[in-house]
Amino acid sequence: MAETKKKVALLSNVTVDLIAAKLRQKYEFYLPEGFDTWVQEAINPSSGLYSSEPDAVVVLLDGTEARSWKGREDAVERIELWEQALSALIGRNSASPLFLTTIEIRENRIASFSERRYRIELEDRWYQFIQSKAEEKNNVYIIDLADTIAETGRKQFYSNKMWYMSSMPYSRDGLNVVAREIGRALGAAFTSRKKIIALDLDNTLWGGVIGEDGVEGIELADHKEGQRYYDFQRQLLEMKNRGIVLAVNSKNNPEDAEAAIQGHPSMLLRDDDFVCRKINWENKAANLKAMESELNLTEGGFIFIDDNPVERETVKGECPEATVPDLPTDTAELLTFAEDIWFDYCRPLRVLGEDLKKTEMYRSEARRKQEMSESLNIDDYITKLEMKVDIHRMRPAELERVTQLCNKTNQFNVTTKRYTQSEIEAIAADSNNAVYVAYSSDRYGDSGLISVIILLCSENEVKIDTFLMSCRVMGRKLENVIINELAAHCEGRMLLGEFIPTAKNLPVKELYDRLGFSLVSDEGGHKTYELSTLNYEKEQFESYKEIKFEG
Repeated sequence: MAETKKKVALLSNVTVDLIAAKLRQKYEFYLPEGFDTWVQEAINPSSGLYSSEPDAVVVLLDGTEARSWKGREDAVERIELWEQALSALIGRNSASPLFLTTIEIRENRIASFSERRYRIELEDRWYQFIQSKAEEKNNVYIIDLADTIAETGRKQFYSNKMWYMSSMPYSRDGLNVVAREIGRALGAAFTSRKKIIALDLDNTLWGGVIGEDGVEGIELADHKEGQRYYDFQRQLLEMKNRGIVLAVNSKNNPEDAEAAIQGHPSMLLRDDDFVCRKINWENKAANLKAMESELNLTEGGFIFIDDNPVERETVKGECPEATVPDLPTDTAELLTFAEDIWFDYCRPLRVLGEDLKKTEMYRSEARRKQEMSESLNIDDYITKLEMKVDIHRMRPAELERVTQLCNKTNQFNVTTKRYTQSEIEAIAADSNNAVYVAYSSDRYGDSGLISVIILLCSENEVKIDTFLMSCRVMGRKLENVIINELAAHCEGRMLLGEFIPTAKNLPVKELYDRLGFSLVSDEGGHKTYELSTLNYEKEQFESYKEIKFEG
């Protein structure tokens, strides 16, 4: 089922039609009419910008016009005008993600060695301003365009001819780079990020073959040739420290591989950094599928990295939803390769506290899977887990995590409605409605905030607008516990449920049937349900160690 394109307002002081054209396959764009009218649009509350109600706003500011500014005072006035416009925009746009670019000031270069250059101080002033806004507002984010220009190279990035012809200063390469960076930012806002990177070992995390070269013979060091792999590992470790989970999927003798992982002095990634290790002579696609089962993940959450093109093609064929990038043949490019993996597939809008615990959470999940295999039935399994669940109304500190789950959960999500942070906040502020969250923990650890339930209430009815749950806790009757507590709390009102089918939420297609709701209508798979809570008899889940509910 095709999803409606997100609408993006692209504001700029240069012509951006060609940039928008490169991204129109995925997004619908609102572009202000006229050249450099973004300030008026931002300041005027009746402008087309606000009436278009975009899902995201990108403010792309270019410093080419600085060459015509008449000295520092003129420059400061221009920057101050931009600051006023952005302050107005941020004040009126508390809902949608708002991306602001850093700026490279292109001041006139005809100057002596001793003349003062104001470029750096203006760039820093602008950065300090937008950074302060990003720290004040949870929906404001920064695209570091100045860094991108430096990486690309000014002469390659800019085109004087394009500037004079169309008031658009970027070369073909510059256009592609800007479109890529904006696309990456919008992707972080609107698409699910990858969760786990499964890594080969030989000629991937180190140079050489451990079974032949031994621990002393592999290429891995913090200097010279071995530093290529060392730096690659360092980048992977940085990703892991920001919530990406790492795993090993390697054809090797386990004892040889473990000797390198644990014993090589330049190995940055150790046993504790990997959520699981499949080191054997099995098919790597089969290993990946085993990881999916053990960690309760779908293959769409995986990135598989391997130097062997045959192994990559095998995984592509048998795990079509997994992402399998081509490892560069020149290992000097591993550092750039790691950065591209991060920017294209993994980079979140913001790193939350729960993201930092992902490796331990998934490692605990593997222990739970082992417990399940040794249990007689589901109740025996839950009893052994010593599960606890805490359900309560959303608290202010939980708002950002709730927004994150609403916008990335696909499998266990009965309606897959996406909400901005301010929209959720507004729903919760309405005394007729309620936003509930659920936490889960057991003898293997704390799973954190794992479920969000949004209720829209009237005098006689309570509609479940949103019911979602993290896929890692599916299969433990948590959905039964949550609905049981909410139904008992509804005090005789009719509890209404709805299932809106998507390409991803097949696991909850019959959720309400299983929970005892009565089917009211089914229009092409879009189903509505009801459950009378009059004289509702609350079920006792004796297999749970503790159930807390705060209405």
